[in-house]
Amino acid sequence: MELGALFHLVLTLFVLVLVGWAVRRIGIFSDEVTAGLSRFLVNIALPALVIDSMQIPFDPALAGEGMAVAVFGAACYLAAVAFALVFPGLIRARPDERQVFSFLVIFANTGFMGYPIVRAIWGEGAVFLAAIYNLLFSFLLFTVGVLILSGRGAGWRGVSPRVLLSPGIVSVGIGLSFFLLSVDLPEVIGGPLRMLGDLTTPLSMVVIGALLARLDARTIFGNPRVYLFSAVRLLVMPLATFAVLRAVLDDPLVLGVLVMMAAMPGATNAALFAEEYGVNPELASQAVFVTTLFCIVTFPLVATLVT
Repeated sequence: MELGALFHLVLTLFVLVLVGWAVRRIGIFSDEVTAGLSRFLVNIALPALVIDSMQIPFDPALAGEGMAVAVFGAACYLAAVAFALVFPGLIRARPDERQVFSFLVIFANTGFMGYPIVRAIWGEGAVFLAAIYNLLFSFLLFTVGVLILSGRGAGWRGVSPRVLLSPGIVSVGIGLSFFLLSVDLPEVIGGPLRMLGDLTTPLSMVVIGALLARLDARTIFGNPRVYLFSAVRLLVMPLATFAVLRAVLDDPLVLGVLVMMAAMPGATNAALFAEEYGVNPELASQAVFVTTLFCIVTFPLVATLVT
């Protein structure tokens, strides 16, 4: 994909983010509507997209690529967790900022924005691999993510075993079963599933915009540490991922998906989790907004390395 085409793709998606921001600011969307659409995406549209992307006959090569994504994705997350322990100190974050920055170093928007981006660049096969990657994300979000934001004192008591029943994990399990057994759903089921999955790209962008519209514009750009984090999240981490993995990965699709997932902006659910645990949700919202804004420039730059 050429740089101009990539920029056009990201700009198109960002226009949808602006639509979501506008409809929330003028009152067409309320907080309740935005929350409802977010739940619909997480529980219905995204799982439908995952299952539909795996509605393909079993292919040993694709299965091998999925295994590679799982192994190297886990290694990437392990490195991110280690880096998250020292990153707040590197940018001299205040005590009330450390947990949020650590959380956002590990967790990026690999769901709402990751699926649409890799689908647009590489097609359905990339969605299959992104689903494997997001299986790791879902598990770590409700374990390591909870531990970071609840404080080490809470320990594993804050982690619910219900994480294994989250829609993201269940949909990957169902989709993988269909793929491994070459199950072809009848059109009366597969058709609606496909249509629901197709809602993911436009609706996720609109919901991101609506979530970001809750911020006070006067306070969004006032924290210099957010800019340092943005540079690390959007450029340093994907470039480091590319530099390390290209030496050990021969498959360009696997490498591309892993690098683009590392290039995603801060996870939109960071603000929701930070608010739930009372850990500086304002900072989380600022970091998500700024990284989402800047990714319109960084996405095409990073993508040119792997396309």
